Formats: sequence, C-alpha cells, structure tokens
Amino acid sequence: MSFFLSGKVQAQNTSIGVDMSLIDGIELNADNIFNYRIDNRTGQSQQVEVVGRVYYRRSGLNFSYRYNTTVQPGQNNISRNSIPTPTWIFSENALRELFLTYNKLPQGTYEYCITVTPKKPGAEQPDVNEPSACAYQTVEDIFLINLVTPENDAKIYEYNPMLAWVVNYPFASELTYKLRVAELKEGQNPQNAITRNNPMYKDDHVMTTGTVYPVTAKPLQKWQPYVWTVDAYYKGILLGGAEVWKFTIVDDSELVAVPKDQSYYEFEKHIGDTRLYAVGEVKLKYISDLNSDTLSIKILKNDGEAANSRTFTFPVRLGDNRIIFEIYDKVNLKHKERYSLKIIRGDKKEFIVPFTYINPLFIK
Repeated sequence: MSFFLSGKVQAQNTSIGVDMSLIDGIELNADNIFNYRIDNRTGQSQQVEVVGRVYYRRSGLNFSYRYNTTVQPGQNNISRNSIPTPTWIFSENALRELFLTYNKLPQGTYEYCITVTPKKPGAEQPDVNEPSACAYQTVEDIFLINLVTPENDAKIYEYNPMLAWVVNYPFASELTYKLRVAELKEGQNPQNAITRNNPMYKDDHVMTTGTVYPVTAKPLQKWQPYVWTVDAYYKGILLGGAEVWKFTIVDDSELVAVPKDQSYYEFEKHIGDTRLYAVGEVKLKYISDLNSDTLSIKILKNDGEAANSRTFTFPVRLGDNRIIFEIYDKVNLKHKERYSLKIIRGDKKEFIVPFTYINPLFIK
C-alpha cells in the first residue's frame, strides 16, 4: 500500500521547471524514475545538468543520479530511453541491488527531488541547491508478506506453535525475517499491542518462512491473547511487514457449549441464584415506572471486590427497557469465571445479578 503526495518547488532559475505529475501515486522503480517533464521557458535550447535525489527521512538510506542533456523550448518529456546513461550514487550497495536489479524500494517515507541547472560552456557552473520539484511517498507493502498459521483469531492447543508465512517477492530466497510475538492487553488492538508491548519472543534473523515458538522463550499462557507479525529484510534493509494477527491458546475441556444468543434477563424480579451466562455481553430487561431514570452498573468479582474501576451508566425511560451491556471489548474478564453485576437505580436501590462470563472466542 502506498500513499503519495507531490508538490512543485520553484528553483533559483524559474525559467526552467519540472513537472512530476506523471509519477503521482506510483511507487518509484528503475523504469519510471525518469518519467517527468522539463519545462524550458527560455525560448531557446538549453544544455542542463539534471540531478535526482531520493532520501529516506528516518533510516538515512539515499541515492542519487546525474546526467547532462539538452532541453528544447517548451515541454520536454523525459524517460529512461531519452537520456544519456546517468551516473548513480547509492548510500549502500544493497540499496543499489534492490533498486536497479529488483526494481524495488524499501519500506518507509522518502523524498524524491529533481534539480535542473543550466550549463554554460566554459563558464563556472552555479551551485544550485534548491530543487526544481519534490515528491513525497510512503511505501508500506503489507500485502507482499502473508501470515499463514496460526490463522488470525485462531484458538490453538499447542504451547509451542509453528508460526509460518509466505512472501510474494521474486527474490524471496535472499530475504531474512524479523519475527515478533507479544501479549494483547485489555483495551489494545493488535497493531497497538505489537508496537507498544515488550515482545514475549523476538528473532531478528529468521532465515526461513516459518519457525516453532521455542521452548527457551517465555512460556505462552492459556487464555492470554497474543499477537504476532513478521518483517522482511534484504541484506539489512526493511522491505515491508505483514499484518498483525492474533491467536489464543485454549484447553479443549474449557470450551463450552452455550447459546451465543442469550435472552434478556429481567433482573428486578431476580430471586436467589441463576444460571445466567454472559457471552461477551449481558442483556438486561428493566420495566421503569418513571419518565426517566439512570442505571449504574459495576462488575464485581466472586469475592465482592470490584473487577475494575469503571462504572457504566445507562439511561432508561418509562416502560420496557432493553439494555445490552457489552463486556468483551470493555472489561478484561476471565473465561468461565463467576462475577456479579451491581446495578444501582436512581433512587439508590441496588440489585446484584450473578453471572458466568463466557469469552465469545471459546464457544464450541
């Protein structure tokens, strides 16, 4: 996936400009990097020196080319076949191979600037540092590396699973991989978890497209969700990364068969214990005789202590109210553990509703 922004910057010599619109939205490669126009507004042919520079802002990777050509009055369409052989300079030999041999750029945000300088025979050439035009682009090839197993959101039984992926690069045999596995904590999405959390396991030099989670790494725990991803490198240069996938280790004996679609529970008439399951959510029914009221709900552990610090409020109106209290993405509760809802009405009357929490991922 690539995002592209470009803008023309006027150089010191405004009589010659560069139009880079032909490569708008296109990732640069050795075939299209010269697809631009030079606009000669001097009214006569000009000998010019053209310098193109590509610079990665964060990594410091960069390369440039240089060539001399003659531009005629008006617009001159430049292409790879219309110019003399350019002189290339690369910050790293691996970057030269990647670009010129495999027609590929690394992952990241780069700036591509072109400077056109008129040449006067026999005269000292001006030192023009201001580019004629620049373009900016972000390369993020998340579709060239695909995770295979465990599948996304998989429930697995192995504590040392095989982690495998495939790549779509034609030079895949020359790549190495960085593998990361991290915990998924409450309130996080997979991308945040893999970015912010310390990895449970990391290997920066995987030579194949798969590896077994090693017994020497920090042990994986049952019911704890984990995320994992892979980045691909060519001789130390980051090419791209896969999506972030999630898996959870389960025990088959812990999987339960309960109806996922639970009915609404009229808690005000509750007497004694009940076999109420919360499959990621609790559905409550409340008949109010007030025009407006508010129900405040806290989740308690089996010992009566608060399961977390949050209080959830729900407005109710006169008559029949149906409330869906979504728990799964808001509170981190343990699968098959007993909890209670402490419901407080506007007049401070309290109701205690015991329930068994069922993680919706662990239903047969």
